[in-house]
Order: sequence, then structure tokens, then C-alpha cells
Amino acid sequence: MKKYILIALLLSGTISLQAVANENDSITALQELVVIHSSTPKEISPEREQALASYQLNRLQIENRQIGSLKDISLTVPNFYIPDYGSKITSSVYVRGVGSRMNEPAIGLYIDNIPYPERSGFDFDFYDIASITLLQGPQGTLYGRNAIGGLVNIYTLSPFDYQGTRAAVSYGNYNDVKLQASHYRKLSAKAGISIAGYFKQNDGWFTNRFNDEKNNSRSAGGRAKLDLQFHPKWKSELSLTYDHSFQNAYPYAQFDPQNGKTGEINYNEDGSYLRDLLSAGLSLQRKSEAVVFTSATGYQYLDDRMNIDQDFTSDSIFSLSQKQKQHIISQEFVLRSNNKNRAYQWVTGLFGFYKKNTIDAPMKIYADWLRPKMGMPPILSFDNLLIPGDFELDNTGAAIYHQSSYTFFKKLTFTAGLRLDYEKIGVDYFTEMGLANMKMTPPNPMAPVTPLGSYMYSATNNHAKETTQLLPKIALLYAFNSSNNIYASVAKGYKAGGYNYTTLSTFLQDSVTVLGIARTPSRELGEIPETAIYYRPETSWNYEVGMHLTPVPGKLMVDMAAFFIDIRNQQMQTTADNGSRMITNADKVESYGGEISVKVQTSKNFSYTIAYGCTHSSFKEYIDNADPDNVKDFKGNFVPFVPQNTLSAGFHYTLPLSKKLDNKLELAARYNMLGKIYWNEENTAAQDIYGLLNGEISYLQRAFRLTAWVKNALDTNYNSFYFESLSNSFVQRGMPVSLGISAKYEW
Repeated sequence: MKKYILIALLLSGTISLQAVANENDSITALQELVVIHSSTPKEISPEREQALASYQLNRLQIENRQIGSLKDISLTVPNFYIPDYGSKITSSVYVRGVGSRMNEPAIGLYIDNIPYPERSGFDFDFYDIASITLLQGPQGTLYGRNAIGGLVNIYTLSPFDYQGTRAAVSYGNYNDVKLQASHYRKLSAKAGISIAGYFKQNDGWFTNRFNDEKNNSRSAGGRAKLDLQFHPKWKSELSLTYDHSFQNAYPYAQFDPQNGKTGEINYNEDGSYLRDLLSAGLSLQRKSEAVVFTSATGYQYLDDRMNIDQDFTSDSIFSLSQKQKQHIISQEFVLRSNNKNRAYQWVTGLFGFYKKNTIDAPMKIYADWLRPKMGMPPILSFDNLLIPGDFELDNTGAAIYHQSSYTFFKKLTFTAGLRLDYEKIGVDYFTEMGLANMKMTPPNPMAPVTPLGSYMYSATNNHAKETTQLLPKIALLYAFNSSNNIYASVAKGYKAGGYNYTTLSTFLQDSVTVLGIARTPSRELGEIPETAIYYRPETSWNYEVGMHLTPVPGKLMVDMAAFFIDIRNQQMQTTADNGSRMITNADKVESYGGEISVKVQTSKNFSYTIAYGCTHSSFKEYIDNADPDNVKDFKGNFVPFVPQNTLSAGFHYTLPLSKKLDNKLELAARYNMLGKIYWNEENTAAQDIYGLLNGEISYLQRAFRLTAWVKNALDTNYNSFYFESLSNSFVQRGMPVSLGISAKYEW
């Protein structure tokens, strides 16, 4: 590992010397490398002038690097990792040792100032993205729940910033097809409209040997926006986005942690995911000389269906079919100061949301597998167990917050903020389990079959929990000038608690085992204890020091940060004996590390970027006593799914060809490294450090661009996801080498 750090440091030093040596070259602003400012309703200063770590990507970077989803950002941002789960139903985001796999997300996501609070909506296809900004570390004071790891702000193109028509097509191996088209138009000085759409499909990289099917996928969607600036002080934006996705999902192969060998994908039940996602947003802003008022109203509707073979073997053991319909409504009012030259700056706001999720998740347990597990002789038989699961989750939240900053002597800025967050979560459930059509078939075929009836066990009830959180932040920043500063900050983060509704089937199975075959045909088990299904909120204190430096204006930018995070009740995913997933709480976790990002423009046509991060995240108090006969103490072990190192290094070179034809070549390459990643709490399974090389070469002539691209050019073999089920281990392998060609034209 030391050699990778040494290479990064040497390369950083070489680039810095090159930048200084070329100081007399034609100065090209680093706006080609970074987004200088995103106009969020809560911030008055650019991110690099604030006491926080941030990373920015502009439209050219997003398109040139073939960034097509939130997962692709994890290859470029230090200490930021999103493994490929196998379907779009969830995005497992990990930042600085803080993350989640199946519950509430660990980062906040805003698109055009509208929050996207549900993890099932995180994985969508990018098109016509104007900028992306990632804020590292908890952003709870201004953004509240589930921004415990950080925040991602995404802005799409506006018809006021861009006018014209864009069309793009891309084709790669595995029949990878992407089509995009959009039109942006100003109707007048006060109104602009845009409409954009895309289609994407892929035949898949992996094959399920049982049915010879590949993990193919297809998706399509569109976005329409109406922007109004009907008064010099007023502006508004109305957007509507629809996304449809289908995946022949979950290409999970058996894995042997002892020797690191990966087997074949070989399971017999359907594995697929279908999703329809509709999002609407309305923002209204009034700006005066003194203050800026913003109202943001959001709505998301999600309708999806997941079919999954929970044992992932060729045997018929468990399978699950889950359908959900989800509605989320949010409203936020923000008022902030609007004079950057004043010593005192402030922002205050109100936020509220309501989320309703209706879930139908029947689990099937196959009788031929279950009968010997229950100690039944072969002469006894019954139908496959279909365990219905009807759940309704209601989630309501509200918050009030304020943050103030005061600058002394035009150099030293003190910031303090506080947020009061209230939340109520409730679950109504009905589930049952039983042995239907039991009968005894004697070995003698002449003997009569004896019916034994059906025995059902059911549980229905509701639970509700209210919580409040105070989320403070204190920061101190010293600015040497407008481009160079150092800072220190302390902030609290918070991730909401919830209910393990999917584990109710486990409770029923345990009850059946205890009760045995009852004399009565049915039995109501009554209320399941709340402690059996509720997991607590996760909180953290983040201590951070860092600096934003511009040693050579227009040439060299350096951002560095070091952090220590004290995490309580970290939410960890575990797997029950029947294959269902559940969340437990690790009492105490510590995470510390650092990151450095270097952006260099050595000349008008040549630029480098390097970003390195390291994280040491381990359990300080975590005892798993779910099985009294096998109590596990994970103290000192590494937290799973947290990369210990991330490295991204790349360059971009422009070669002018002809002034008369106005054409040029662009060459770009990027090497991304991740690892080591432990997959489980026992630290018995891991992915060693690995690297991926991506590259592009483009021909540009005025508004036309033709690009040949390659991903994972070295065909690195690695695993991107891991889980355990029925004492077996499974992985999803990383994408193999992929190459293709794309064309784009704007007019």
C-alpha cells in the first residue's frame, strides 16, 4: 500500500513543479476543471470558500469521463464508494466509513434544489447534467436527516444557460446502446422551456448457467422543464421527470472466502427488477439586495417490483416477490442573506416531508426443503409455504434550522448552526405462516392417505416511533485571501431509525418451531415486540481540519482534509437464517482518515487531476448476540464495505488540428483504485486493492464530437458486491472490459 501512496505523492509534486514552471504560459482558468459555484438556495459563498470538503464536476467533465450515473462518481471522488448492488432498488453509499446497504441512505441527494430522499430513486441515468457537487462529511445542520455522510447536489441544464438542440448516440460491446436527444429554447427574455429524453439497453455481461440468461437491462425516460424569470427579483422552475427501468438482475455467483475463488451464477428462480419513477419539482425564488427567499416543493412516486431467489442456488429453497408503491411529498422554505461583502451572513429555513410506502412482499419457502428441517418423516407432506407480507409505512418529518457566520478583520470567519429535526415513523403489518393441506401418505400404496388439515399462524399489528434530534455545527475558517484558506469544523450527523418489517417472517418461523403442530387449526400470535423489529437512529460527530489552496492562480488548486468521526448505533445489515435481511445497531464505531485533491492546468491544452483518500473505520463496541449459542464480538474489526484507500489520477490533453476547420483531438485517461474492502463483520471475506483504467479519444469539429472509449481497459478481475445467505457466500463480479464509440452533435 505504501508504494501507491508514494506514487501519488511523487506525481502530485511533479505536477506542482510543472505548474509553477509553466506559470508564464497562457493562463487558462480552472473552470474547465471545477465548478466554481453552484447557486444553492442555502449557500452564499462558493464551496471552496467554506469550512468543508467538497468535490465538483462540470458538464464537460461529466460527459468526457462517461459518467452515466451516481455510481460512476465513486470512481473519481476520494473516500466515496457505491458498490454495484445488482439492481436499481438500492444504492449502497459509503463516505468516510459511514454508509448503508438497505435502509435509509447515508447521503442527501438534491436535484435542481429538490430533495430525493429515497434510496430506490438514487440509481438513475444521467443526461444533460450541468454540474455535480459532493459535500463530504455530515451536512445535518442545513440538510437534516440522512445527510450523515455528505450531500450530492445535481443541477440539470437550464434553457436560460443553454439554448439549442443536442443529440447523442453510443454503441459498445455487449450490445450496449445509448440514445439521447434534447432541446432548449428561450421563448422570451422571461421564459424558457426544455425537453430531453433517453433510451439505454445492454445485453448483459454475465450469464446464469441454470437458464442461460444474461443480466440484460433497458431503461428510458424524459425530463421537461419550464423556467420563468417574470420579474427582475423573481424566478421559478417547474420540472417533471419520468424514468422506466427493467433489469434481469442479481448476477450473484457463489464465492469461497477461504481461497477467494468465484464460482458460476447458477440459480433457478426469477431474478428481476422493474421500476417506474416519477418526480416533479417546483421552485420559486425572490432575490433582493438584502435577502434571498426560496420555496422548493417536491413530489416523487415510485412503483416497482422485485423478484429474487433468496438462496441463489439451483435448489428450490426460498424466493421473494416484492411490490411497492411509494409517495413522497416535501416542502422547504429558505431565507438567507444576499450580500457577500457584509461581515455577517445567515440562513434560516423550515422543512417538512411525508412519505407513504405500501409493500406487498410474499415469501415462498419450498416444502421439500423445509420438511426435513422440521424433522418430519417423508410420509408427511404439505404445500409450499407462501408467507404473505402486507406492510404500510408512514413517515412524517419536520425541521427548523438556522446558521450564522461572522467574519472578523476580513480574515477569520466563525460559523455556528443548529437544526431541530422531528420525525415520526409508523408501520402497519399483516403476515401469516402455516402448513397447508397437510397429509400422511403411508409407504404402502394400498393404504389410504390421511388428511391432517391446515395450521396457520398470523401476526397483525402496528407500531409507531417519534424521535427528535438536535444537529449543531461549529466551524472556523481563516482566509489568507479569496483563494487560500484553512479551516476546522465540528458537526453532528443523523440517520433515521426504522423497522425491520421483512424479518417478521423470521419471527413467525421461530414461533412455529416453538409451538410445533398445534391441535387447533389456527393461532393468532398477537403483537410482535417492537424491540424485535426496530433499529435505532444512527448519529455521528465529525471533527475535521482542512485547507483550500491555490498556489498558482489559474494553474494549480489543492484541497486537503483530515477527519475523525465518532459514530454511535451505526446501522449494520445482517442476514437471518431464512435469507431475509435485517438491520442491527453497532454500539460504537470510529472512523478516521484524510483526502487530498490536486487539480492542475499546466498549459492551455493540458490538465491533470489527482484525488486520494484513506479511511480507517473499525468497531469499538459491537456484540452480535442474536444467536445465544454463538455470540460474536467484532471489537477491533474493520467496518465492511468501506474502502481503505481510493485513488483517482487522470489527464486531459487537447491537440489543435486546423484553425480553418476549427477541429481538434482530445485524449483523456483515468486510473481509479479501490481497496482493501472487507465484506463482512468477521473480516473473513475481502476484496484486495484493485485498479481500473478508463480512456477516451475524441475528434471535435465545431458542434460535432466523435469519441472512442474504453472502460476497465486492463480487464481487471474484481468483485463489486458481497453477501451471505444460508451459510453460503455470494459476490457480484465487476464489469469486464467494455469499449465502444459515441457521437454527439449540437445545433
